[in-house]
Amino acid sequence: MIIETGNYLELTQLINPSELSSILNLIEQSNFKDGKSTASENAANVKNNLQINSENNFHAQQIGQIVHQAISKNRRIQSAILPKVILPPLVSQYESGMHYGLHVDSPLMGNQFTIRTDVGMTLFLSDPSSYEGGELEIMTEFGLQRFKLSAGSAVIYPTTRLHQVLPVTQGKRLAVVTWMQCAIREANKREIIDQINQVLNELSATDHKESHLMLQQIYSNLIRMWAEI
Repeated sequence: MIIETGNYLELTQLINPSELSSILNLIEQSNFKDGKSTASENAANVKNNLQINSENNFHAQQIGQIVHQAISKNRRIQSAILPKVILPPLVSQYESGMHYGLHVDSPLMGNQFTIRTDVGMTLFLSDPSSYEGGELEIMTEFGLQRFKLSAGSAVIYPTTRLHQVLPVTQGKRLAVVTWMQCAIREANKREIIDQINQVLNELSATDHKESHLMLQQIYSNLIRMWAEI
């Protein structure tokens, strides 16, 4: 099941139970550190969580491979987001009393390489019934929206929006976060491309071969016009 509102993409079970189990096993073998170390100065002032050090960390790299493969093979993400570059993901942990106050993501991120952060993604790893609080709250153009998804599900959101992780009041919240640079920078243009692609998929199951071919030409030419490679 996929829920879409504007530029927000919610994906149920982005990773399957086997992949989720593998990630959780890798987390158990890893060490956490203060999450402030990966935040900008302003964000660090409101950030109170733990993260796995991804630098030279074999377990973190394995988690990153699982998440990257899940993103790469997901057709909805490829159609709606058109990710060009994906940052190595961070595993975050919120224990009771921890939170990440209202902030905006840095426009540029990366250590080994730098990307423009067009969208962010939170992949939930904990069963929502296992902790209280900890919702991802985003100030969208439709008002405040809160996300507390099932384990293995994810939400992708524009980094231009203020957002926060509300305090965890009981239990432990585990999640993977990452950011992507899109091949097409502007969200409204990505939406047009996605809409055309969905119509193309519908036409492929019909006998309207000429219409499909003409729309495929439009789709390809718009990507040539708008893509940044």
